[in-house]
Amino acid sequence: MTSALLPQWLAIAWLALAVVLEVAGSCLLKLSDGLRRRLPGAIGILLVIGAFAALAQAIRGMDLSVAYAVWGGAGLVITALVGALAFGQRIRPSGWAGIVLVVVGVVALKSL
Repeated sequence: MTSALLPQWLAIAWLALAVVLEVAGSCLLKLSDGLRRRLPGAIGILLVIGAFAALAQAIRGMDLSVAYAVWGGAGLVITALVGALAFGQRIRPSGWAGIVLVVVGVVALKSL
Protein backbone atom coordinates (compact mmCIF):
# COMPACT_ATOMS: atom_id res chain seq x y z
CA MET A 1 0.00 0.00 0.00
CA THR A 2 1.50 3.32 -1.06
CA SER A 3 1.25 6.22 1.32
CA ALA A 4 -0.05 9.32 -0.45
CA LEU A 5 1.05 11.95 2.04
CA LEU A 6 3.33 13.53 -0.57
CA PRO A 7 2.95 13.94 -4.32
CA GLN A 8 5.04 11.40 -6.24
CA TRP A 9 7.36 14.04 -7.72
CA LEU A 10 8.15 15.42 -4.28
CA ALA A 11 8.83 11.96 -2.87
CA ILE A 12 11.24 11.32 -5.76
CA ALA A 13 12.95 14.67 -5.12
CA TRP A 14 13.43 13.78 -1.44
CA LEU A 15 14.77 10.38 -2.47
CA ALA A 16 17.25 11.96 -4.90
CA LEU A 17 18.40 14.32 -2.15
CA ALA A 18 18.83 11.35 0.20
CA VAL A 19 21.07 9.62 -2.34
CA VAL A 20 23.19 12.73 -2.95
CA LEU A 21 23.61 13.35 0.78
CA GLU A 22 24.53 9.73 1.46
CA VAL A 23 27.16 9.62 -1.31
CA ALA A 24 28.63 12.98 -0.31
CA GLY A 25 28.70 11.95 3.35
CA SER A 26 30.41 8.67 2.53
CA CYS A 27 33.04 10.47 0.46
CA LEU A 28 33.75 12.89 3.28
CA LEU A 29 34.04 9.99 5.71
CA LYS A 30 36.65 8.49 3.37
CA LEU A 31 38.49 11.82 3.32
CA SER A 32 38.36 12.00 7.13
CA ASP A 33 40.94 9.19 7.36
CA GLY A 34 39.02 7.15 9.90
CA LEU A 35 37.74 10.33 11.62
CA ARG A 36 41.32 11.47 12.26
CA ARG A 37 40.50 14.60 10.25
CA ARG A 38 37.64 15.94 12.31
CA LEU A 39 36.05 18.51 10.02
CA PRO A 40 35.43 16.22 7.02
CA GLY A 41 34.37 13.49 9.46
CA ALA A 42 31.89 15.71 11.27
CA ILE A 43 30.43 17.06 8.03
CA GLY A 44 30.25 13.52 6.62
CA ILE A 45 28.32 12.31 9.65
CA LEU A 46 25.92 15.25 9.40
CA LEU A 47 25.35 14.54 5.71
CA VAL A 48 24.58 10.88 6.42
CA ILE A 49 22.10 11.95 9.12
CA GLY A 50 20.61 14.34 6.56
CA ALA A 51 20.32 11.45 4.10
CA PHE A 52 18.24 9.49 6.60
CA ALA A 53 16.06 12.55 7.24
CA ALA A 54 15.49 12.97 3.49
CA LEU A 55 14.72 9.26 3.16
CA ALA A 56 12.16 9.61 5.95
CA GLN A 57 10.45 12.33 3.93
CA ALA A 58 10.59 10.28 0.72
CA ILE A 59 8.77 7.32 2.29
CA ARG A 60 5.85 9.60 3.09
CA GLY A 61 5.01 9.44 -0.63
CA MET A 62 6.23 6.03 -1.78
CA ASP A 63 6.50 2.46 -0.63
CA LEU A 64 9.24 1.87 1.92
CA SER A 65 10.58 -1.16 0.04
CA VAL A 66 10.99 0.79 -3.19
CA ALA A 67 12.43 3.91 -1.54
CA TYR A 68 14.95 1.96 0.51
CA ALA A 69 15.97 -0.25 -2.41
CA VAL A 70 16.50 2.74 -4.71
CA TRP A 71 18.34 4.68 -2.00
CA GLY A 72 20.60 1.78 -1.08
CA GLY A 73 21.13 0.62 -4.65
CA ALA A 74 21.79 4.06 -6.12
CA GLY A 75 24.04 4.92 -3.19
CA LEU A 76 26.02 1.73 -3.66
CA VAL A 77 26.44 2.15 -7.42
CA ILE A 78 27.30 5.85 -7.31
CA THR A 79 29.66 5.42 -4.35
CA ALA A 80 31.47 2.59 -6.14
CA LEU A 81 31.87 4.75 -9.23
CA VAL A 82 33.06 7.75 -7.20
CA GLY A 83 35.49 5.47 -5.37
CA ALA A 84 36.91 4.35 -8.69
CA LEU A 85 37.06 7.81 -10.25
CA ALA A 86 38.02 9.99 -7.29
CA PHE A 87 39.97 7.62 -5.07
CA GLY A 88 41.49 5.27 -7.65
CA GLN A 89 39.77 2.22 -6.22
CA ARG A 90 39.57 -0.71 -8.63
CA ILE A 91 36.25 -2.41 -9.31
CA ARG A 92 36.90 -6.05 -10.13
CA PRO A 93 34.75 -7.93 -12.66
CA SER A 94 32.86 -9.59 -9.80
CA GLY A 95 32.18 -6.12 -8.40
CA TRP A 96 30.74 -4.99 -11.75
CA ALA A 97 28.57 -8.12 -11.76
CA GLY A 98 27.35 -7.23 -8.28
CA ILE A 99 26.52 -3.70 -9.40
CA VAL A 100 24.51 -5.10 -12.31
CA LEU A 101 22.65 -7.43 -9.93
CA VAL A 102 21.82 -4.53 -7.60
CA VAL A 103 20.42 -2.49 -10.50
CA VAL A 104 18.40 -5.47 -11.78
CA GLY A 105 17.08 -6.11 -8.27
CA VAL A 106 15.94 -2.50 -7.79
CA VAL A 107 14.27 -2.46 -11.21
CA ALA A 108 12.54 -5.77 -10.48
CA LEU A 109 11.29 -4.51 -7.11
CA LYS A 110 10.01 -1.27 -8.63
CA SER A 111 8.10 -3.12 -11.33
CA LEU A 112 6.23 -5.37 -8.85
